[in-house]
Amino acid sequence: MKRVFIVLGLLSSSVHSETYCHHPIRIVFSGDWYPYFYQDKQGDYTGQDLELLRESLENMGCELNIVQLPERRITADLLSGRVDVAIAASLTEARQRQFLLSVPYRQQSTVLVFRTANKKTAALDTVSELVRQNKLIALNRGGWFGAEVASILKSKWARHLIHVETFASRLELLRRGRVDAFIDDRETVLANINKLHLSDLCIIPRPVDVAEQHYMFSKMRLDDDFLSEFNRQLSRLLDNQVDIPVPEANDHPH
Repeated sequence: MKRVFIVLGLLSSSVHSETYCHHPIRIVFSGDWYPYFYQDKQGDYTGQDLELLRESLENMGCELNIVQLPERRITADLLSGRVDVAIAASLTEARQRQFLLSVPYRQQSTVLVFRTANKKTAALDTVSELVRQNKLIALNRGGWFGAEVASILKSKWARHLIHVETFASRLELLRRGRVDAFIDDRETVLANINKLHLSDLCIIPRPVDVAEQHYMFSKMRLDDDFLSEFNRQLSRLLDNQVDIPVPEANDHPH
C-alpha cells in the first residue's frame, strides 16, 4: 500500500522550545529503493519512508542531511556516529542493545523474486531449498531478513547469498541470469514490476520474512529524550495517514 501523509497543523510552541537536534540528522542513500527512498526525475530525494522521517524531524525543528555511503556499512556507521539514522529496520535483540528504535511505522514482507523462464527455481519455495540446489541469491547483507537467512549466513551455504548493494543492481543481475533469485521487499518488487512493465519476473508466494519496520537511530549523538519526542511526532503522522492502493502485479501462481 502506498501511503500519503497529511501535513498536520501548527505545532505547539513547547516543541520548538526544546533543542532535540544539535546537529543535522544524517541518513545514508546508496541507491533507489522505490517507493520508500529514491531520487525523482529532478534529482530530488523522496519516498514514503523518507518523507515520513523528514516530516517527523521537521516538526521537532531538526534538519535531515542525506549522505552517499555504502549500505552494507550501515551498522558500523551507526555505531560510530558517522550516520544517525537508518530506515526500515526490523527489531532484533542486538539492535535493541546497540541503537534507539522508533515505534513501528509499517509492516514489511520480504520475498524471493525469480525469472519466469527459470522452471527449476519455480519449483522451490524457500531460501534454504534454493541454496541447497546451489542457486545464487542476491540480497543486501546489511539488512535483516529473518531467522532462516541469518542461519544460512552462518552456515556453509552462505557463499550462495551474495551482497548486491542496490535494488537496480539486484534486478539487473537477475534479468541477465547472473543470479537465480533475489530477496527484497514485496511492495518494492511489485511497484517496480508495474513501473518498469516487467513481465519476466515472478514472486514466490511464501514470504522470506514478515516484520514491523522501525527507524533506527545511533546513540552517539541522540538520546532517549530525542527518541521520545520523535515517537510522539511519528505517531501523530501515522494517526493521520491515508492509504492508497498500489496496482497489483502478477505473483507466481503457486
